[in-house]
Amino acid sequence: MAHINLPDGEPGISGLLVAYRNTEQHINGLTQAAMRGPSSLTDAERELISANTSCAEIGEGLSFSLL
Repeated sequence: MAHINLPDGEPGISGLLVAYRNTEQHINGLTQAAMRGPSSLTDAERELISANTSCAEIGEGLSFSLL
């Protein structure tokens, strides 16, 4: 259950971007900093973590191991 009112059919982060257009630039900047900024993880590792997190949010898990 969302704690913020979001448009119907727009769950998660996309709902925030649709409902609160004034925050879009800031949310996108945060995402880019987290995904592309300096890190001990490669871009590919960060993309895998992101994909696994997205699947977990919708109740599906990815069937692979990062190790």
